[in-house]
Amino acid sequence: MMRSLQFKIFLWFCVVSIMVRALIVTSLAIQYRIAEPSWLIGALDTYAQQSLDAYRMNGGEGLSRYLDEIETTSHIRATLLNPESQALTDRGIPARAEDVLSEARSLHRSRFRIGSHWRGASVITTPTGEYIFVAVIVPPLGVTLKTALIRWTALLAGGTLCLILARQITAPVRSLQHVASRIAGGDLSVRASGTVAPRKDELADLAHDFDVMADRIQALLKKQQELLGDISHELRSPLARLGVSLELLRRGESDSVERMEGDLEDLNKLIERILTLTRLDAYGGRMCETTVNLRLIVECIAEDARFEGREQGKSVVVERNEDCWIRGDPALLRSCIENVVRNAVQHTSRETQVVIAMAVDSAEAPTSALVLVSDCGTGVPDDALTHLFEPFYRVFRSRDSMSAGGGLGLAIADRVVRLHGGTIKARNRIAGGLEVEIRLPVSASTL
Repeated sequence: MMRSLQFKIFLWFCVVSIMVRALIVTSLAIQYRIAEPSWLIGALDTYAQQSLDAYRMNGGEGLSRYLDEIETTSHIRATLLNPESQALTDRGIPARAEDVLSEARSLHRSRFRIGSHWRGASVITTPTGEYIFVAVIVPPLGVTLKTALIRWTALLAGGTLCLILARQITAPVRSLQHVASRIAGGDLSVRASGTVAPRKDELADLAHDFDVMADRIQALLKKQQELLGDISHELRSPLARLGVSLELLRRGESDSVERMEGDLEDLNKLIERILTLTRLDAYGGRMCETTVNLRLIVECIAEDARFEGREQGKSVVVERNEDCWIRGDPALLRSCIENVVRNAVQHTSRETQVVIAMAVDSAEAPTSALVLVSDCGTGVPDDALTHLFEPFYRVFRSRDSMSAGGGLGLAIADRVVRLHGGTIKARNRIAGGLEVEIRLPVSASTL
């Protein structure tokens, strides 16, 4: 909580508010010597009675001298009104005292108000009528300047604290903006975390997420460049062979036509798989979803694979083959499993078999459909297992180049499995060969 930017802003606001209020109260205390209103009314009544006594004893001249005296000594500017509401001196009614005078006349009692200027009207009842003493407390110039200084100090201090808070917020934001501009300009190596250290609030979290995004963008662009290079490499070989075959055909060697047809077919398969991989990357979760029984798909794929491997003595055996109902796209799921099985048939040794096992695994939550495809080939190096599902990755380029898929089959299978919320991984078998494990979630509606 203490590291939260929201809490820091709230805390700074409270500090500034309390400080400004304290300074204002202090300034009022200095200016007016804070006192209870009842005491002020009593003091005002005393001043009123003394001014009336001065008038009765020495007339208007004596009243004027008394009013001058209390203004000098007590900073009270006042006048005395007779029962006919006429001022008994030439001073006139003090400014800003008209409101309390009006109330005192209507209520026939003393009134007092505390504000930016403290003012009051004291009613003195005599046999000849009501005299009203009207007064306004006027602070001396020194007190006024001190009060103004305190108030300006409060404003400056509050403004300084707000400025510091604003810099605390905007400085890392500007740093993030600068990093974003550099990334937009092509510098993908720059990161934002170092520019906001050692913060540990929401802005630090934002910088961390920003760096994660930058890492992801850099990785995607690198993958894109590698993919373009691999596509160019894969297309170059069949195009070069087509060029040679075309030249031979021009020279009258008609047997090159059959070779051209084979190269064109391989080229078409390669382009088709590239387009499939591109569509899967752009799927965004959009599928023709329905309830699918994987057993039927596996049986159909196994039958086709047996036919293709028969010439080399390779067989495809389906061991455990339970009904596995899941929600998914039938065409994509067939393509996924078919690519894995074809890859196994291609790399298993002659006169060996590829084993497919399928079951519903409920040992771990959530329940999943488990498909295992094992071959009897040479396997792959352990450091290559994590790269098998990358586009155009080949463990043994000289042997895999015979495949028209160009190293895209397992990459397509990986995209399909992830699109269905599942996992796919490969491992070397102890007895030799490679085993690919596919797990697809079984929805509650299919159980």
